[in-house]
Amino acid sequence: MLLSVEEAQGMILKQIKPHGRVINLNLTAAYGHLLSRDVRADHDIPPFTNSAMDGYAVLSDDVVRATASHPVHLKVIGTIRAGHPAGQSIQHGQCYKVMTGAPLPPGADAVVPVESTQSLPDASSVAILEASPPGRYMRGRGEDMPKNAVVLTRGTPITAPVMGTLATVGVPSVAVADPPKVAILATGDELKDLDQPLDPGTIRNSNSYALYGAIKEAGGMPQLYPSAPDDPQAIRALFQEAAAECDLLVSSGGVSVGDFDFVKPVIESLGELSLWRVNLKPGKPLAFGEVLGVPVLGLPGNPVSSLVTFELFVRPAIRRLIGDSQWSRLHLSLPLLEDFETRESRRQYVRSRLVLKDGALCLWPHANQGSAVQSSWQDVAALMIVPENTGPYRKGDLLQTLMLSLDPIMQP
Repeated sequence: MLLSVEEAQGMILKQIKPHGRVINLNLTAAYGHLLSRDVRADHDIPPFTNSAMDGYAVLSDDVVRATASHPVHLKVIGTIRAGHPAGQSIQHGQCYKVMTGAPLPPGADAVVPVESTQSLPDASSVAILEASPPGRYMRGRGEDMPKNAVVLTRGTPITAPVMGTLATVGVPSVAVADPPKVAILATGDELKDLDQPLDPGTIRNSNSYALYGAIKEAGGMPQLYPSAPDDPQAIRALFQEAAAECDLLVSSGGVSVGDFDFVKPVIESLGELSLWRVNLKPGKPLAFGEVLGVPVLGLPGNPVSSLVTFELFVRPAIRRLIGDSQWSRLHLSLPLLEDFETRESRRQYVRSRLVLKDGALCLWPHANQGSAVQSSWQDVAALMIVPENTGPYRKGDLLQTLMLSLDPIMQP
């Protein structure tokens, strides 16, 4: 009996534990990694009360009745730029001209934006045309992040905004989860590497390079090994070498039921096979187990099947290794742009583009869903999930969708 996708994911993630290793990286090298510790603010942010606008720092009592028809005139006793604190406090009837981000002078409890003022012939005075209640257009000390507050939690992915926060709290180097080494193992007599000529009946080893990029994007450190021929001893030696050096083994090819599919028996001879075959299309012949104590995932050899099963099973495993409990991609319910007729006995993961149609985001399945059609990945941003033994579906029907990217959104 075939396992469901969820059952297979559960079995894999139950057996894979976070490795717990931590490395320190310079902040500029930390993008895309996962924080391994909570980060606290080392000081109040902002560290002083400052102006949120270009305008005038005032005592709110002085301008409480100010209107455009009855302006209040105040004496300007100076100008405060960002980075230059005021030398003296203001008294009633006085104000400072302030720039955005400038520290407010002692005594000031409001800011009037420059758009609500009018210059006077006497340059030492300004007309206030609008009341400004206490606290208006001010950023209070510690308003964003109080000192010692946890501003980032363990497990947070380091994105561009997170890098900005780390810089703000003075973190020049950051403790992150050590990226797991993930071995890329390809098998097949027909495979040639990029620098080798194509003999009759051979193809280039594209899967290894596609998996290299996918592992990198998932947060792993890909380790590319030479492909092995369809020979049990060669495959066994390849797996043994990789298991001695890596945290996770990912192979492509050789996991089906053909006469020359040797990955499954090699796994069993070196360790244990925990599962084989999952109820999905493409990608039914999936193998998972361990080799010499190292988890191994054997993916199908067809390029599309390899990447679909990577997304469903390998990516979660890599995220689990680095301690990410939120490994799941975003799932949305989206309408079909056009009819989808295919009905299958297995759950389908249909390569689909995202299209804006009349202001709504729609699914546009690729016309050719063959598991060997690499070009069908072009412009794909989502996998449309079609439950087994359902369909056909009509334009506008809603289907669950695993989002890979929002980047390309196309016109139909």
